[in-house]
Amino acid sequence: MRVDRPTRRGPGGRRGSDASRTADRAGRAAERAERTRSRRRFVWTAVSFVIFSAVAGLVLGVFGSPLFAVRNVLVESADESLAAEAAQQAEGLVFGTVWLPPMREIEGRIGGLPRAKAVRVDRALPSTLTIVVEPRTPAAVVHEGDRLMVVDAEGVCLHWTGSPPEGLPRVRIEDPLSLAVGTRLKAADVEMMNAVRRGLEETELLAEARIDLSRPVRIEVVTACGVVGRLGNRDLLYEKALLFGKLLHALEEKGEPPLYIDLRVPSRPTFKRAR
Repeated sequence: MRVDRPTRRGPGGRRGSDASRTADRAGRAAERAERTRSRRRFVWTAVSFVIFSAVAGLVLGVFGSPLFAVRNVLVESADESLAAEAAQQAEGLVFGTVWLPPMREIEGRIGGLPRAKAVRVDRALPSTLTIVVEPRTPAAVVHEGDRLMVVDAEGVCLHWTGSPPEGLPRVRIEDPLSLAVGTRLKAADVEMMNAVRRGLEETELLAEARIDLSRPVRIEVVTACGVVGRLGNRDLLYEKALLFGKLLHALEEKGEPPLYIDLRVPSRPTFKRAR
């Protein structure tokens, strides 16, 4: 009869078994720690959601409170007629509370006025809104027959006028029949107008000047004193307008006021004496 004897493990086998049990215990401990962290994260998420919901409800309650309902609406602008026009547009708006005014409608109806450059809303608690309208700045008047359209430096048509505002240059363009309040001049006309304006302004000749852009290959300016500047085509308009002003001042200082200065060839300017 055969009897099996138990196999004895050597020192190396016991060490392997101990290491395995240690690894198992570490794994179970890690799993328990991860479950604990997961539960904590869930609890904190739930608590945060509850707090956020409570705060949001409180904020919305305050913002929508009848205490802050708009009762007074003021409209301000440096341009009094623009302020009156904006006030008429504001009459048709529903304002709600001072915290939640209808900004899209305000920007659309008031900020969209031809003479309005920008609009903002100021609050005076508990129930007053002030709409501040920044007007566009007139830069020139454009001829359309006997009528004059006031435009700003961006070419936005602001309003018709019977007499030009003092100090503004008068401009003629190639296609004046397209002028209408709220529209813009063609990009080419705006670029040419501003180039000539800059040159004349830097030499203090812009006030009351006349700028003829109606023939882009034969652009001319006439100063308030009647001196003609022949600038030629649209190339280098700023440089030619600036040179025109400098030459005019230099000739006047020499006692030789010109009738005209021809800068169609900028490198070889010519002039004719007035007398």
